[in-house]
Amino acid sequence: MGVEAMKVRILINGSGLLDGERYPNVGDVVELPSGLAVSLLNDRRAEVVAEAAETRETRVTATPEKRGPGRPRKAD
Repeated sequence: MGVEAMKVRILINGSGLLDGERYPNVGDVVELPSGLAVSLLNDRRAEVVAEAAETRETRVTATPEKRGPGRPRKAD
């Protein structure tokens, strides 16, 4: 039975080791065991990276057609 992992983005500088590796820089995305990741999230030292954001495609849409001039204004 393996340990679940989570991807997080580091928000605050740290020193020393994190999961046996040099502490990542601010903005780095790292995959950590869920227990360690949750600890960093609770301390607001990291934020969750959504899996869908990495594979998200940008959709290009055509500009919408202009509509008519609309309803005439009411006369006073």
